[in-house]
Formats: sequence, C-alpha cells, structure tokens
Amino acid sequence: MPYMTLYQTLGQCSNSTSRRRYLAACGVGLFGSTAGCTTIVDSLADLALGDVNLFNETEDVLTGTVTITGPGDESVLSESFELPPESDDDDTDENNDEDGVTAYEDVWTEPGTYEASVELDSESEVQGESTASESISIDNTSEEMLAIAFGMEEVDDAIGFIVGESLSDFAQA
Repeated sequence: MPYMTLYQTLGQCSNSTSRRRYLAACGVGLFGSTAGCTTIVDSLADLALGDVNLFNETEDVLTGTVTITGPGDESVLSESFELPPESDDDDTDENNDEDGVTAYEDVWTEPGTYEASVELDSESEVQGESTASESISIDNTSEEMLAIAFGMEEVDDAIGFIVGESLSDFAQA
C-alpha cells in the first residue's frame, strides 16, 4: 500500500483505537507471511488487542453478549456485540474496520479466576452452539489476554476460550 494511501486511510479513522487496529492489521498482513517475524507480528497485534478479544472466524455476522465475572463475583464486563465475519481480503471499509475482531480493554481487576461467558442472540449460532462459558485463570493482569474464538479451526469447541500473552499464543491453541 503506498505511503500516501495509508496516511489518507488513517486520517479517515474516527478514533485512535481504529487507527491502531488498522495499523496492526496492515502490519500483520505485511509481516505475517515472513518466517521468523513472530515478535514483530505480536508487537503490532498487541497495539490492537485488549484484555478480552472476540474473533469471528465464521462467514456470518454474530450478535450477542459477552460477560466476565471477576474473582470477587463482581461483573467486570457485560457488553453486547455485533461481530462481522473475518474478511479474506484487504478491503475493509469504515463500516467493517474491525475485520472480525472486537477488543475490550481494562477488564482484569486483579489476579485470580474469572468466569467468562458468551450468549449469542437467537439468530446467531456457531456449529449449532449459541452459548459457552469457561473459568479462566489470569495471573498477570498487565500481560495476559483472553481470546474468545468463534469457529476457529485450531480449537475443538465451536466457541473457544484461550488465555495467552500474544497473538501467536492464540494461534497455537
């Protein structure tokens, strides 16, 4: 992508989070196919990822609610989402700049066991599943992230929960 086109596209983004995600997606696409660049890809992805990340690897738009309950039984995240499918091309527009990913920041309040759950709306399901939940352990609140993957081939469940410190941790699940 020419420098001027990238600059103009970044100027059209409505907030810094969208710009960071766009830069990370461009960086992952640019460096992802080069062997030995895992560190670079992870660094760029860290700019776009949050504490809790939803990845839609299906061909459908998914809608629902994600809920995370903290170690003290307090709700630390309860958000509705509309998650577009992952795009196979580089033609993301301003209506679909997330490209199958939604991230939530500042979720972890303290180290401990968190209860993560997803409930898809009645018109959404993944391989016949519309709900999933799992207890996850977060030891390092500044480094660890949760990926909730819908339809990910590398995960046995239709809706999978993966804790890791980088994008490559999620891919190796």
